[in-house]
Amino acid sequence: MGDRPEKPTAKDGESEQAPDPEAVLLGQRVEYLFAYVQPLGRRFTLQEVINGIKSQGSPGAPKLSVGRLWALVNGKASNPTVASLRALGDFFGVPLGYFIDDDVAARVSAQLALIAAMQANDVRSVALRAATVATMSTQGLDIVRSLVEQGGALEEHMGRGTDSPTASGSAPQDGPP
Repeated sequence: MGDRPEKPTAKDGESEQAPDPEAVLLGQRVEYLFAYVQPLGRRFTLQEVINGIKSQGSPGAPKLSVGRLWALVNGKASNPTVASLRALGDFFGVPLGYFIDDDVAARVSAQLALIAAMQANDVRSVALRAATVATMSTQGLDIVRSLVEQGGALEEHMGRGTDSPTASGSAPQDGPP
């Protein structure tokens, strides 16, 4: 009537409900995995993730589809099954707690960001400069050896932790909420 704008209506069975904040948060965390875990040097496709989950599958493996995964990534799927989240966690190398516990998500996100930073070209150039310094003196060689050992110990520790990722890749530097 009059000066009031018309309220939009749902079309073709779409719901006017506000997005579920838990589904949105879960979608952000799943999207973060796509952005950070890139062992192929690029993002996985939805189909590659589904195929990977199927290939890892056990007799009670979840029946996850590309459509359902799309809904999860985009924050449109509320109430995913524990089996689906476990399968996603196994595929991406993160614990189940990553999807539901803010503290675990923060730790895993920080580990993924650290791995990505270590793999970035900037880290490689620093390592090359350190190698140059190492060739100039015995003390330089000892320093570089110590740094390499510390990096190996950190990587080994992260790989054995129950809430650490096992796959890695480069990605943006922002963490999930």
